[in-house]
Amino acid sequence: MEINDLLPADSNKKQLGYDLKDDLVCFMQNDPQFYRKEYFPVMNKFKEYVESGKSVHPRAFEGLVKKAYESYQSTFKVEGLESALEKDMCEGICNALHEQETKNVEDGRYDEN
Repeated sequence: MEINDLLPADSNKKQLGYDLKDDLVCFMQNDPQFYRKEYFPVMNKFKEYVESGKSVHPRAFEGLVKKAYESYQSTFKVEGLESALEKDMCEGICNALHEQETKNVEDGRYDEN
């Protein structure tokens, strides 16, 4: 028996040492170029759909999240980042964005003054 047989299967993966989900959401909302070119236009469209009473599935943010991950990878050369965002992680981020941005729309964050 080898030591690898006793360790969990994911132990061979490099641990990042931080929560990628939270860091990626923070990046999307705080990187000036990404926010202005990608994030805000999607949220503005999301606001229009929500205010018109249309249902928006969290998966609608999938393209935005994948673009954010690509931009994140090119901006931060972090050892241990996978070449593509794992499906579970992407779904989790989409769900978190959907919940957060629904609240922002309801609170009037994207209203013009």
